[in-house]
Amino acid sequence: MTSAAEPAPELGRTGAAAPDRELPVMDADPALDGLVRVAAAVTGMRCAAVITMDTAVMRVMAVHGFRGAAWPREGSIVATVLARGSGVQTCDDLILEPGFGRSPWVDGRRGRMRAFGCVPVLVDGVMLAAICVFDDAPHTFTDEERGRLADVATAVASLVRAGQQARQLADLAAASHLARAETARAHQQLARSTAFTRALLEVLPVGVIGADPEGRVTLFNATFRDWHGLDVDLTVEPDDLVETFSLTDTDGTPLQPDQVPLRRVLADGRLDATEIAIAVPGRPPRRISTSGARVHDDDGNLLGLVLTSTDVTEQRALEAALREAALHDPLTGLPNRNLLLDRLDQSLAAAERAQRPMAVLYCDLDGFKPVNDSAGHAAGDEVLVQASRRLAAEVRPGDTVARIGGDEFVVLCPEVGSEAAAQVIADRITAAFDAPLRRAGGAEHAVGISIGVALCGPGHTADSALASSDAAMYRVKAARRRPRGRTPATV
Repeated sequence: MTSAAEPAPELGRTGAAAPDRELPVMDADPALDGLVRVAAAVTGMRCAAVITMDTAVMRVMAVHGFRGAAWPREGSIVATVLARGSGVQTCDDLILEPGFGRSPWVDGRRGRMRAFGCVPVLVDGVMLAAICVFDDAPHTFTDEERGRLADVATAVASLVRAGQQARQLADLAAASHLARAETARAHQQLARSTAFTRALLEVLPVGVIGADPEGRVTLFNATFRDWHGLDVDLTVEPDDLVETFSLTDTDGTPLQPDQVPLRRVLADGRLDATEIAIAVPGRPPRRISTSGARVHDDDGNLLGLVLTSTDVTEQRALEAALREAALHDPLTGLPNRNLLLDRLDQSLAAAERAQRPMAVLYCDLDGFKPVNDSAGHAAGDEVLVQASRRLAAEVRPGDTVARIGGDEFVVLCPEVGSEAAAQVIADRITAAFDAPLRRAGGAEHAVGISIGVALCGPGHTADSALASSDAAMYRVKAARRRPRGRTPATV
């Protein structure tokens, strides 16, 4: 990653390591790969990587969400950002940061990075690597996200330290029996490091689950236990996964055995961002996004399976609420103009395929303006809600009632067959407004309705169908216009 900024200044104590500290390029490490996915999950970023920082050329040790590449360290985005201070450094939007706007990793030549965060991986006070997370959209990093990223960096440092210690053990064992005492001490340090990593997994807000080569669950962390209402680790047989963990699809249907994430990882080798649900009796359903991979030893032998899961329940609920708000009228809850036009396009296409016309009923309330003028807009809103309920009660199943603005409504009637059949629906709606609309406080308002009917089919567009029905509605209004000076009665 490069930047148009000036080269990063010397980093002092956390700068490049001495030659004997050099971090070798590591083979694929499932544990490191898992922590990279955790780094992306806890910060909400799409991409993450662990990158060496102790040589002139940065190399990718583990990557998630993009294809990594070697790149000069001097002048890179990560080196420049880390030079700002110690600990976690974040940029909510690189485009807004001085010097980064013309970077090929930002302006599209090599990537379109926007949100960016990084944290040094320190081993004995020396920066050997860095964890980077980024996304192609801006993101406001929270203190909690920065804290979690720092926790992941601690775990990565533990893995690096453990790898160094493991190599030292091998060298000592091969060199001389005089190193046995030192080897024992190194084993103790490695055990402490492993214990720390496991303790970290227990506090991460990400579900982590492990299984043996046959798919039997042997480990799951505190977050995972809390999601499933379990107190302790259990050894769970593959055939018992659905029942033990209350697994369903996102619609609430229990998963089939071959759709259980562990089974899929065992069969296919890996799983990426697959969403399922946890439906523990007596608890609200929880939606999770799960990724996983097989874990092999250096000889390629299968050691087991690892899955990580993040809770996306609130995120999906917010997305659904935003979609609902974008497509529905906030007052009446009816489809708005955007959703109406979409359904109108679909209905016209279906009418053309079936060679059977559809009808568009353009409805305008009569006598609504005096309600607003005399009783106020709050009363007008109540009348509009009551009117929308009467409209919805008189249409057929499969018809769409939409509010497109003010006191104007549109009814879509697919496959209505004939203008006479459409007029039957219009007459039924008109009759529903014979009785006054009653507000919550008991006041009544005599509000009628004028309906223009247009039969539509091949050759019509959504706009032309609405225009035809609107014109028909004005013809109806003109035909029933009252003598001058006379208005609908209001009680």
